[in-house]
Amino acid sequence: MDFTSWAIALMELLGGPGTALVIAAEALFPPIPGEILLPFAGVAAADQGQHVLVPLAWTTAGSVVGGLGVYAVGRTLGLRRTKAVVRRLPVLEERDVDAAMRFFDRWGFPAVAIARFVPMVRTVISIPAGIERMPVWLFALATGLGSGVWNALFVVAGYAFGQAGGEALEGFVRLYSGIVGALGVLAVIVFVVRRVRGRRKRPVPPTLEE
Repeated sequence: MDFTSWAIALMELLGGPGTALVIAAEALFPPIPGEILLPFAGVAAADQGQHVLVPLAWTTAGSVVGGLGVYAVGRTLGLRRTKAVVRRLPVLEERDVDAAMRFFDRWGFPAVAIARFVPMVRTVISIPAGIERMPVWLFALATGLGSGVWNALFVVAGYAFGQAGGEALEGFVRLYSGIVGALGVLAVIVFVVRRVRGRRKRPVPPTLEE
């Protein structure tokens, strides 16, 4: 079972809390964009007769919780130790942190909100917010606002198909399931290849013998 199948199964099993957990987990594994899963939250809510605001609230809560987790890392470790950790991660690089720091220093609150619209960037922007000790409530507000708007685009689309039901819903689920699986695999492959190539191009530091 791949990540997306596991995520959808968890969303179906636990409902709203499972959806929030999956979206929060995206912050820890950013190569898998939450957008490919958000419509299913809308479909499930419509199937269960829930209001569209229910899945939107759960998905936004997940985005905020995930963002706060990364924020806490930056706030606890600071810039130097955060970079040391990032250098050991396969999904991020030190230059990502530097770029996020510049973006945050320039735009602050809007940077956090706008970054929620871009996979990977929304994860990295939480680091400088924590390092610069942006007030927690302000960070949560910016994350919630940006995530709420972005998530709504996908949740509402899924909800509309869920309400339509019949052939429209079956066609949507069949098509989107294929897209989800393909994009999930492609995202991981592309991301890993780019990272490997980037690290191979890095100059090798001279040894003491040289």
